Amino acid sequence: MGFPAIDSPLFSSTLRSPMPHSIRTKENSAPAAPGPRGAAVLLLLLFFSLAADAKAEQFGDFSYSRSGPTVTITRYSGSEAEVTIPGKIADLPVTSIGLRSFLGCTGLTGVTIPGSVTSIANQAFSGCTGLTSIIIPDSVTSIGDSSFLDCTGLTSIIIPGSVTSIGDSSFRGCTGLTSIVIPSSVKFIGARFLFGCTGLTSVTIPGNVTSLKDEAFFGCTGLTGGVTIPGSVKFIGYSVFAGCTGLTSVTIPGSVKSIGYSVFSGCTGLTSVTIPDSVTSIGNRAFSGCTGLTGVSIPGSVTSIGHYSFQGCTGLTGLTIPGSVKSIGDFSFQDCTGLTSITIPDGVTSLGNGAFARCTGLTSVSIPGSLTSLGSSTFSGCASLTSITIPDSVTSIGNEAFYRCTGLTGVTIPDGVTSLGFAAFQGCTGLTSVTIPGSLTSIGDFSFHGCTGLTSVTIPGSVTSIGYYSFSGCTGLTSVTIPGSLTSIGDFSFHGCTGLTGFTIPDGVTLLGGGAFSGCTGLTGVIIPGSLNSIGDAAFSGCTGLTSVTIPGSVNSIGNYAFSSCENLQNVIFKGNAPSVGR
Repeated sequence: MGFPAIDSPLFSSTLRSPMPHSIRTKENSAPAAPGPRGAAVLLLLLFFSLAADAKAEQFGDFSYSRSGPTVTITRYSGSEAEVTIPGKIADLPVTSIGLRSFLGCTGLTGVTIPGSVTSIANQAFSGCTGLTSIIIPDSVTSIGDSSFLDCTGLTSIIIPGSVTSIGDSSFRGCTGLTSIVIPSSVKFIGARFLFGCTGLTSVTIPGNVTSLKDEAFFGCTGLTGGVTIPGSVKFIGYSVFAGCTGLTSVTIPGSVKSIGYSVFSGCTGLTSVTIPDSVTSIGNRAFSGCTGLTGVSIPGSVTSIGHYSFQGCTGLTGLTIPGSVKSIGDFSFQDCTGLTSITIPDGVTSLGNGAFARCTGLTSVSIPGSLTSLGSSTFSGCASLTSITIPDSVTSIGNEAFYRCTGLTGVTIPDGVTSLGFAAFQGCTGLTSVTIPGSLTSIGDFSFHGCTGLTSVTIPGSVTSIGYYSFSGCTGLTSVTIPGSLTSIGDFSFHGCTGLTGFTIPDGVTLLGGGAFSGCTGLTGVIIPGSLNSIGDAAFSGCTGLTSVTIPGSVNSIGNYAFSSCENLQNVIFKGNAPSVGR
């Protein structure tokens, strides 16, 4: 009876993460269809909109409303390509271009705004895809949210020096925009300000801006060269420059204290970045997918490196982590294939899951004595890693911690380790020796599965159980020393260990799992102890070298296919009453 090769399901799920260039936003999923309550709200808004239009006064193609001594344009209903907004209506100055007043006027190509206007309201020109030119007069002080959203025909815009605030998504999706002048008077730039303006090639952030809001320049793929963030900026929101693939360098000022979520994620052209010593934390995904980044200097002020912070930075060859860092997040350097060595400083107490997973170029790593645990998949897939020293401070080694580290030749598990996780050293084909400490009480499932180079192993007297598939596929294993403390041998624990010729199951073992020695073709003899009550299904299936076996009187059942395909088995001796035998 044959058994399929077993691979680790955990590895594929643990390391299944978004591609480095895949940028997540809070707005890139399709909105759900409105339910009954949502539909009612929409109808109510439509009712008020119609009611407002019903009350609006008319001046030619313009609907307007009065507010004290001023007029607001509420809707343009004409079809002219070039429109001049009047400076006065009914002898009152027009001071505002109102909410959605030109919304969806796709035939509009040019607009002249009078000098009396002080504000452009939310969505005023949203969706005017034919608009190619507009002059904003220096009387305007504020530009509202989504005011020029998706004006794809706009190629350039000059914001006058009178403007102090620019709303959220104000020029979002203006894909034809190649240049924009932002005056020094602007203190506030809203979220998604130039989101998706793929034609924009350069931008100057004025010196009075104090914060860069979320996704302000997200996906500006045409933005080339460097960007200097002025010293007035104290806060950088999430994904501000994410997906700016043409960006090559960035200077972050000393006023900034943290680099937030996904700020430069997917900036594949970024080759250098200066992080000032004011920064104390590098946020999740901050530089993920920056494949062009070759080196980064993390200042001594930084205490934490977030999850996925440098994930997929394949060009990163040099990295210095300062002694100030206390925690390194999950998958923080995953897939940094250019990294060859890393020193984790003393003081780091938390090393996240998958922190250096799949760093295939990594040949050496220094782990500090401040660490007490190695997380799941910490060094999984680091195929070039040849040796590693695990300090005595470590008490637990997580699931798949060294999974498929095929270059690893030897490892000493320190005396303090009490927990060895699932598939911790699975697939380490170059591993020839391993020292298992007396502090371990169990060997986890798949722990050394597929370690084909392993020739001998000594299991200490503290161990009471050997997990499923723990040494399965170790074809080079010729010698195993088993302690008298052992009480259970898990399913398929030595499956396919073709180099094993003899095995003594110690007195005290009460459980012999299914397929425990299946496929051990070199096994010629096995001693079964009097403590055993049953022999599991397929326990010795395919042991073609086995010629005789003695079954003690304590065994009262033999599982299905327990000795199937043992072609050379000639003698089976029962020392007690013949037990029940399966198929």
